[in-house]
Amino acid sequence: MLSTLLTVCGLVASGMAACPDLPSLEVFDVPQYAGQWYEIQRYPLISELGSTCAQAMYVAQSDGSVRLENRGRRPDGSLDSITGSAYAEDPEHPAALTLVFDEGFKGDYNVIRTDYNSSALVYSCGSVFGVRIEYAWFLSREPTMDQAVQDEYTRILADAGSDTSQLSVTPQDCGSLF
Repeated sequence: MLSTLLTVCGLVASGMAACPDLPSLEVFDVPQYAGQWYEIQRYPLISELGSTCAQAMYVAQSDGSVRLENRGRRPDGSLDSITGSAYAEDPEHPAALTLVFDEGFKGDYNVIRTDYNSSALVYSCGSVFGVRIEYAWFLSREPTMDQAVQDEYTRILADAGSDTSQLSVTPQDCGSLF
C-alpha cells in the first residue's frame, strides 16, 4: 500500500509540466506491427500493479485498424486480459493510434520507434486536472530485449523530458500467454 501511494505521489509530483514532445512515426505499417509483443518495461499502471508477464496480441484488420488483446498474470497467478481496437484518427499520423477497449474506455497509443521484427517504443501522455499522466512501454517480440535497445529507448524518453525514473521491468517468466 505504501509503495502504491509513493508511486502515485511520484507520478503527481513529476507530472505538473506539459507532456514531452515525442512524435509518433510518420510511416507505420500495421500488418508488419501485428503479432505478439512482450512488455519489457513500462511506466506504472494502476491496473497492472503487481502483474507479471504482460503481453499483447495485435491483429491487423482489413480497414487498417488493429484488434488487440492484452494478457498478464495477476499477483495471485490468475490470468488477466482486456480486448479492444486501435485506429489512426488522422491518416497523416498513422502511428498515433486511439485505443478503444471493449469495456468502453479510450486511450492513446503512439508508436515512437519500431523495427517491427524485434522491438517497439510506445508512449502516451495526457493531462487530468492539470496533472501530466505518462505511459510508456518497451515491447519486444521475445521475452527479453537487448540492453542497448532498452538504454536507447530510455534515452529517447529522457531527452524529451519524460521522467524515466518511473520505468519498471516487467517479469516475463511465464512463457507465452497466447
